[in-house]
Amino acid sequence: MPQARAWVRFVLAAVTVLGGMHGIALSLRALFTASSQGFAAAVLCGAMLIAYTYVTAAGVIFWRQPNRTRPLIWALAIQIPWISLPGFVYKFSAGLYVSAAFIAKHHADKYSAGLNGSFNLGSSCEFRLFQMAPIELGVNVAALAALLLLNKSITPTSATLTAPLPKDEGQSSAATTSGQSC
Repeated sequence: MPQARAWVRFVLAAVTVLGGMHGIALSLRALFTASSQGFAAAVLCGAMLIAYTYVTAAGVIFWRQPNRTRPLIWALAIQIPWISLPGFVYKFSAGLYVSAAFIAKHHADKYSAGLNGSFNLGSSCEFRLFQMAPIELGVNVAALAALLLLNKSITPTSATLTAPLPKDEGQSSAATTSGQSC
C-alpha cells in the first residue's frame, strides 16, 4: 500500500481537517439562517454540511491511516474545478483557495474577457442554479497543488519485499534454477 511522507501527511491532514471544520461551522450557521429562507436554501446548506463533513473525515482518515489516500484524493478533487456559467455556478474550497480563471463578461452591448486570480484563507462554497452569472472557468490552484503533492509524495511501503531480486552477473539461469553452485 502506498504511504505519504510525514510532513506531507501533516500539512494535508491539517489543512483538510481545519478547513473542513471551518466549513462545517459556516454550513451550520447558514443552515440555521436558511431555514427561514425556504426549503431549497436549507437543502443546499445541508449539502454543504455533508461535503465539509466528508472533507474533514477524509483528513482524519488520512492522518490516522496514511495508506488510505483515496478519500483525501476525492476530497481534494471536488475542490479543483471553478465553474461559473449563466444558470450554473460551482465553487467549493475547504481551508484555502488560490484560483486562476478565465472570465468573460457581457455588459449591455460590450464584451470583455480576461484572466482573474483570487486568494482566500478559509472555507468557501458557492453553488447557484438558474441565476445570471459571468462566464468563469478556472481551477483552485491550491487544491490542485495539494493533489499533485500527495500523488508525488506517495511511496510504496513494501517496495523492497515485492521487487524481484537482481541476478548475479556471473551466474547463468540454469545454475540458479537447478540449485547448483560454482
